[in-house]
Formats: sequence, structure tokens, C-alpha cells
Amino acid sequence: MPRSKKKNSADSPTAAPYAVTHDPVRVMSDLARAGRHAQAIQAAAAALQRDDLSASLRLRLFEGCADSRLCLYDLPGAEADAQAMLALALRSKSAAQRARALVCLTHVQTRQERIDAAGQSATDALVAARRCRPGRERDELVALALLRQATAGMLARAADVRSLAAGQAADAARRFAALADAAHEGQALRVQGAVQMAAADLPEHRALLQRALALARASGDRGGESRALNTLYSSDPDLAQRVRGLQQALRVALEGGDRHMQMSSLHNLTLSYNQLGLHRRGARLMQQVVALREPVSPPAALLNPYGILATLYEKQGDRERTEGVVAQGRAALARALAASPTGKTPELQMAASLLEWRLTHWMTPLQGLRPWREGWRAFQAHGPDWVHPLVLAMLAMHERRAAQPAAALRHSRDAVRRLQQLKGRSGGGSESHAHVWWQHACALRANGRDAESAQAAERGYALLSASVVNVSDEGLRRSALHAPTSHAELLQGWVSHARAAGLPDARYRAHLAGAANLGESVERLVDTGLRLNEADSSAALHGLLIEEVAELLGARRVLLLVEGAGAAPQIAGAQLPEGETAQSLLEAIDPWLDQARRTRQLSLRHGPDGADEIDQRSCLVAPLVAQQQLIGFLYADLDGLFGRFHDTDRDLLATLAAQAAVALANLRTTEGLERTVAERTAALEQRAGE
Repeated sequence: MPRSKKKNSADSPTAAPYAVTHDPVRVMSDLARAGRHAQAIQAAAAALQRDDLSASLRLRLFEGCADSRLCLYDLPGAEADAQAMLALALRSKSAAQRARALVCLTHVQTRQERIDAAGQSATDALVAARRCRPGRERDELVALALLRQATAGMLARAADVRSLAAGQAADAARRFAALADAAHEGQALRVQGAVQMAAADLPEHRALLQRALALARASGDRGGESRALNTLYSSDPDLAQRVRGLQQALRVALEGGDRHMQMSSLHNLTLSYNQLGLHRRGARLMQQVVALREPVSPPAALLNPYGILATLYEKQGDRERTEGVVAQGRAALARALAASPTGKTPELQMAASLLEWRLTHWMTPLQGLRPWREGWRAFQAHGPDWVHPLVLAMLAMHERRAAQPAAALRHSRDAVRRLQQLKGRSGGGSESHAHVWWQHACALRANGRDAESAQAAERGYALLSASVVNVSDEGLRRSALHAPTSHAELLQGWVSHARAAGLPDARYRAHLAGAANLGESVERLVDTGLRLNEADSSAALHGLLIEEVAELLGARRVLLLVEGAGAAPQIAGAQLPEGETAQSLLEAIDPWLDQARRTRQLSLRHGPDGADEIDQRSCLVAPLVAQQQLIGFLYADLDGLFGRFHDTDRDLLATLAAQAAVALANLRTTEGLERTVAERTAALEQRAGE
């Protein structure tokens, strides 16, 4: 690596302090632990230019570089460092150096999702480590090789390889404990806990992950802490705990400068927001994941993010964006197939199915059924057990819509049977287990089995109620009740049946119970105000505002209106249930808008008068006023079946409306100035040309 001839500032990683230090590995490690991975890499590069470094020290520097590059998601750079280590080790003919290089290579290949290659490299590393002379270095290398072997095995397709990973990780953890290496012990326990949690969600397996988290924190291993949080909470059945844990994992990843864990946390948060029905928020997060991945990921690694993003657009009914992402996914799939020596692998088959399913939303029932049947064959043969019930439930739904009730019932029975057999954690997924039971209830009813249908609906209702009981943020809880696939239908169907059957209120109102914590909503409201002012265009601000109102209040319908030159306000954005139109809603609330225009006051209504609360709709109308000028209106409503707006919701929307009005006014002024400058510039250029 050439020396820089440029004089460096004191903050530069190639400045004098790094050049003269007697312990360059320590300098590099300290920078990495502080989350300054780019500087750590540059400090190592400066040290590697020295002629007096031993092969062992060079190996350590390359190893540190590779670790920091992995944190920055520079996979090609990390592989180059690992290969440089391997070349050094081969020249030295040292078993210890070969083992260390292979351990690093395994780590890189696992991050590259080359799991078979990683497994072989880990096996070779373990063989080399065991050939070393007895002593601490040998013990450390054997433990590291076992850890990397277990990590690769955890992600392997073969069930027998995955089952071995827990034992390998446990062995590594014991060895690291004997070495008093808390950071690596925590990493090994995290892998052991992840494998065992996937097999059975038991207290003792959760305890392993809690222990891994404690060790990571005690040793200052931020990457290990973020991974432990992700593993512990990414598929927690308690939605409240899931979101809080993953948000914490994201904060730790950001503080530690770990871009890889940032992507993982965002990915899992996307799935969690999807489970809560916050599809706009989920799409925004997945866009960040895709933006981070696209420049450096191989095509195959982009297929799952593309599929998830297409799912979120499809659930918003956004055909143009869905088709656009599917086209990107198809192009990535073609590149992945061209690079695959074995053609369409099972992973590529499933990724292709995930993409094609998203377009069935706009097909006829019979047209849409075929991709789901073909996709189920791929997932049945190669997909993880936890995903089978989710795919079968969607297949049953499409068969029922295509007037094939017998096939729908056959597959819905299989779905609930497989669901009941699951003992471990699910891996995320687009749909909930309540949805699986509701599709079974619908298939039973379509086949004339009304009594069994009611029982299945109650099972789904119980699962849905349990999943939100601890969600103290009322906005999130309301959204989770009406927005995800089937949840609104499930609640409507079960409540209607329970009332007709004369069941006690507690049997059909449990989903409305639960404590409320206003502090969580206020905290998000503060963050929202900052983000509104960061929007760089009217379209971006309008979309963000719709998203924030829906999340803050858990509203089922949101309408953003802006005052135009004419008498009637213009629709700037909306979020509505499928089948409803913004224009129809605007016409229905027009008298309330006139009142808000006159009074400039926010109003909260519940109606129809005299109806049971569960049958009423809560409606909020907020005028957007900045500098005494009416800019527009925000409207939000919620059916009583999913919750009820209170005075606190009115106050929250009033605060958000005030923030939004200022942001809209500022952006309008900025865009007006930009248009004026552009027009004057164009006029000057025209005159100059004349």
C-alpha cells in the first residue's frame, strides 16, 4: 500500500500517533470499539506499510481490517483482507496462522451468504487449529473455529448441519469462558441460543440469549450486543417487546458504526412494522436496507429485500411501485441465475415466488391462484417449517376466492396442523398466526362447517388479542388490530358471531383491553417534528405526514387536504381501506371542513349518536394554520371495533398539525423561491443567448 504524501490532521487515521505507536493492533482495535471503523482500517493500512512488522502482527492487522470492513458492509474488501491473511499464512507454513486466516475467511463467507463455502473453511480452520502446539493460542483458535463453524451451520439449509451448530457453539462458549474471553463467549452463546430457540421457545433458551446480551455489554462488544438483541426480539410473539428490542438493537448498531447490524435491525423492524400494519413505515425502512445493500451485495442477496418491499407496496395497493420493485427483483434474479453454477437453486426458486406473488393482487382469482400453487411447491420442499403455515393460509385464501372451497379447506387444515406443531420461534414473515386461523375459519364456512368455523375464528381472535395486550402505545395497538392481512375481517367476523350467539362481552372485547402509555406517543411525536422539517419536497412531506398520523393515532382512514386557488380543498394524500376512495370520503366530511375553516378549531366526534361505542366511529378534523393562514386540513378516523379516539388523541393531533403547518408553509416558501430563481435564470440565459 503506497504511503500518503499528504500531511494528515490530528484526526486522520494515518497521522503521526498511529505511525509511531508500538502497538498498532491496539490502536486499530480501540478505533473499532469506538465505532470508527473507517479510521481503524486506515490506521491498519498505515501500520502495514512498515517494514519491521512480523508476519503474526501483519496477520492481526489484516484480521482487524476485515472485521471493520464487515461492519461497514464492504464484503469485497473484507474478502481481500482474508485472502491476504491466507497468503501470508501459506508462506509461513504456520498451522496457527493458517487457522487464524481460515477463521477470518469463514467469517467473511458467512456474511457473503456463501454458507457451503463457509462450512468447509470452518472445518479446515478447526483441523489447522488442532495441529497447533498446546497452549493459549491453540485453545483460542480452536474456540474461534468452532464459533465460526457454528455460525455458518446455523444458517445452513440442511437440518442435520443446523442441529450440530448448537453443540459446536456450546463447546466454543465453554472454551471462551475458560479463556476469560467474555466477548466471544457471548457471541457463542448467542449462536447456541438462536439455534435452540428456533427449535423450541423455552425459558432456558431465552436465558442463553440474555446471558449473551449481558456478556456483550460487560465486554463492550457492541456488535455482539446488537446481534443478541436482534436474535432475542426479532420474532418475539409480544409485538411491544419486539419493537422496543429491535429499536434498541438499531441504536446500538448506529453507535457502534456497524452498518451490517444496522441493516439487520432495519430489516427486522420492517417485518415488525408489517405485523403492526404500518406498511408505509415498513416500506420506508426497507428502502433504507435496499439502498445500503444495492451497491455491494451480490444479486441473490437483494432478492429477499426486493420481495419484502414489493409486499409492502402491494399491501398499500400501490401497483406502480409494486411492479417497479418486482422488475428490479426479476433483473437481480436473472443476474443471480447467470452467476449460479447450479442454475435455479431452492433459495432462488423461493425468492422468485415471493416476487411473483405480489402481482396476484391485480389478477383475476384464477390467474392469481397459479403462482401461489407453484410457489407452495417450492416452499414445501425447501422452506423453513415456520413459513409453511403462512404460505398455506395465503394459498387457501386464493383458492377460496377462485371458488375452490374443498382445496381451500384441505390447505387451511394443513396450515393449522403445521402451526400447532411448531415449537420454536418463527422467522418473521409477512402474516400473523391469527391470519392462519382466520383463513381456516373462512374455508370451513365456505364448506358449510359453521360450528367449526366459529371455533377456528375464536382461536384466531385469542391469538390476535394476546399479541397486542402488552402494546401500550395505543396508536400501534389500533393499527395492529385493523391493518394487517385478515385482522379487520377476523374482528368483524368474530364480534358479529359472538353477538349473534349472545356471548358475554368479555368474549369479544378482549382485544380492546390493555394499558395505555401516553409517553411513548409523545416521544414519537417529538421525533416526528424533526423529521417533518427534513422533508425536501412537498410530495415527500405529504407522504410522511400521512404515515405519521396513521402511526401516531392508529387511524384507519387518513386524509391530507391543502387549500388551493379554488374554493374546494385539494387532496394531497390519503390512506384508506381497500375499495374506498379519497374523493368519497372528502364529500362525506365536507360539512365538518366548512366548520373547521370558520372556527380554525380541531374537532373530535363520535357517531352515530346513541350507538354502542364498539359501533361508533371516532373522527378528528384538524385545520393546518401557520402565521394565521389556513394551509389545509388533516382528517383521521377509527372504527370503534378497533379502538376509540380520546381527548389525548385530539391533543396529539393538534400538536402534530401545528408542526405540519409550519413545515408545509416553510417548504411552500422554499419551493416558491426556487421556482422564482429558476425562472429568472432561464430568462437571463435566454437573453444572453439572444
